[in-house]
Amino acid sequence: MPLFLPRRSFCFGLAGSLALPSLANAHSFDPSDVPPPALETLKWAPKTRAAIQAVINEHGHYSENYDVNRRPYAVFDWDETAIVGNVQDTLFHYMLDHFSFLLPTSDFRHLIHTHASDRPLPKPFTTIKGKPISLSLLVQDILEDYSSLAARYGHLPHPLPRETIVQDAVAQAFRARMVFFYQALRATHGGEEAQRWLIRLLSGQTITDVLAMTRAANEWGLGQSIGQITLRCPEGRAGEGGTVQATIVQALRLTPEMSDLFQILQEHGIDPIICTSSLEDCTAFFATSSEYGYNIRREHVFGARLDEHKHVLLSTESAKYPFPYGSGKTAIIHKYLIAKRQRPPLMIFAGEDSSAHLLSSFPETSLCCLINRKQSDTMQPFLKEAVRLRSTERPRLVLQGRDENTGEWLPEEASIFLGETEPTLP
Repeated sequence: MPLFLPRRSFCFGLAGSLALPSLANAHSFDPSDVPPPALETLKWAPKTRAAIQAVINEHGHYSENYDVNRRPYAVFDWDETAIVGNVQDTLFHYMLDHFSFLLPTSDFRHLIHTHASDRPLPKPFTTIKGKPISLSLLVQDILEDYSSLAARYGHLPHPLPRETIVQDAVAQAFRARMVFFYQALRATHGGEEAQRWLIRLLSGQTITDVLAMTRAANEWGLGQSIGQITLRCPEGRAGEGGTVQATIVQALRLTPEMSDLFQILQEHGIDPIICTSSLEDCTAFFATSSEYGYNIRREHVFGARLDEHKHVLLSTESAKYPFPYGSGKTAIIHKYLIAKRQRPPLMIFAGEDSSAHLLSSFPETSLCCLINRKQSDTMQPFLKEAVRLRSTERPRLVLQGRDENTGEWLPEEASIFLGETEPTLP
């Protein structure tokens, strides 16, 4: 698995060793001669990097404006922001590839029946042959696939080897139908309902199970090429509704620019806070790890939470804890940060589709950095406003571009989207 060691670690070690002789003459060493830590250039868009650095310099503890009693903080999305890709989607696809579901069929039926309707789905959600299909028929076929797989392989606490089921026609049909269902749910009921459904699929697992799968899914995703994959039901598994297909994007990459930013913020006495719609434990496994290079404090990671019973995850969300999507993200910031620190976020970094409410709720926030990607309709006005402000001296909204074909950032505001060759702005 490719790991990232911040270049600053090496630079500081080398600088420290070179400085040892001069430290012997302590009277000649003046700490004020040492400049405050600054962001590495890496592949930041220059104006974006400069804007972030200016806010850090103005509000960090090297500045006269620093208030130790109201410690500043910056809020970050995790998916498509601190990383390229989506940790919850990656885990979902891993679970499908290995049939890693522990619920009895009766419980799984209750989980998947929630939004089933007899009405035909809108286009393009049809069968491969172009015939209409409803969620209720799709659910019947998913349950038949699930029951067959459970009878054949059982429910194991650890994932089946991928090679065991990759050629299994039932498993192929189950994968295609589950992804098709998820995408149809997003289109018909919205991103929040689809995300809640995705999180609940982990019920029946222990946190130990989930973290083991998260590690395996991360390592698998980081080692795979980036691209689109089409999942299809085999002809022999037409079921009641007919065969369907769904296309997913396979992409998971570390982002060294964010790793460096997290380190610089903490050296300036500014806390990086993660607020994501993915499961909190899955995200924290990634975000707190020195192995991946991010090193966020565990108490600074907020994500979706499920209730537990005897250490087993239930399909219900934690009471009195907002679901971190849309206004829920804003509610979490108010409850766990503003209530204690009496100040809004210093900066917001957004790349998830669910952050429009967060961006509009804190007018006193100094800077909002947006990842330039094809986002939801609610996010588009912020992206376009960032483009409009590019020529201003102190923009409140800035953009960061990336190349989706390689998973690397670009040193500009424009992005090269997957399958394209030219960078574009929103």
